[in-house]
Amino acid sequence: MDLVSVIVPVYNVEKYLDDCIQSLLAQTYENIELILVDDGSNDSSGRTCDEIAKKDSRVRVIHKENAGLGFARNSGLEIAKGKYVTFIDSDDRADKDLISQLMDAVKNDAVDTCIGGFKRISENGTVEFTEKYDCRIYQNNEVYDELFARMLGSAADKHDAIRMSVWNVLYSMDIIRKNDLMFPSEREFISEDIIWDSEYYKYAQKVKIIDSTAYNYRITPGSLTQKFKPNRFEMVCKLYEELCRIGNDKRKVVRLQRQFFVNIRVCLRQEKSSISGKSKHEARERIKKIVYSSTVRKIVAEYPIKDIQLKQKVFLILLKYKMVDVIVLLNNLGSI
Repeated sequence: MDLVSVIVPVYNVEKYLDDCIQSLLAQTYENIELILVDDGSNDSSGRTCDEIAKKDSRVRVIHKENAGLGFARNSGLEIAKGKYVTFIDSDDRADKDLISQLMDAVKNDAVDTCIGGFKRISENGTVEFTEKYDCRIYQNNEVYDELFARMLGSAADKHDAIRMSVWNVLYSMDIIRKNDLMFPSEREFISEDIIWDSEYYKYAQKVKIIDSTAYNYRITPGSLTQKFKPNRFEMVCKLYEELCRIGNDKRKVVRLQRQFFVNIRVCLRQEKSSISGKSKHEARERIKKIVYSSTVRKIVAEYPIKDIQLKQKVFLILLKYKMVDVIVLLNNLGSI
């Protein structure tokens, strides 16, 4: 039975941490090492890690200065002993068969990587949404040209994206070590996961998607994706430009552009006065800046609007014709 390393970056999550850790220690696949990386927490999270490590020899703890999620994962990778590795965020939890489902696919189909879906849960654990994928194996050039392309976003005429997050994915440590793969910081890129994926899947030879939804992604007010970032729009543009450089064929670019508009919606929603704390005038000016930006103008002009569904088409038309006041109104009504 191969050893699986499970890396959990930990930062100020005392409310959810024990639930996360206990869900991993209760896995039906028992040959795991649990690496808890305390990224400079200033609540009780670090102490919780140490206390659990004293009780279970499978648990290893790293304490380090705060440097962000990506670098915390790198610290875990440096000491990982497993043949395979998976990641879990410390405010999330795993069903007891998460690792066994991933490992079954690796062994039964002789793949080097396995990807599952997820459930989105509320703070108290209620399931609010389930993303389940159809089973499929990608081999050789299909891995990067088709599978990785789906991680960039959906095609213009259908919903076929695969979430690019690194959780509920079983990775080969041989591939990681051989190619010296490391995460960038989310302080540099708003999604360090897709940058990691853009490198890892260059080297993967056989990848299976399974219909597991054993990962539970918890939406909390403190989640990185829920926090207001004053520079979110600028970081979204930077990520888009970096990914265009990486995947510069036309099919990938269209997927990137569709995901760009998804990210723009998030940027606009966070400019609401109730979230950003700005005055209504400041919020409008910020939204106007987004709408008039050269990156938005360029992508709106290029994107195949005729191929998309009505709601998306309306949003793009509003952007195309710079209808700032209508966008502000719909944004305040929660309709963007």
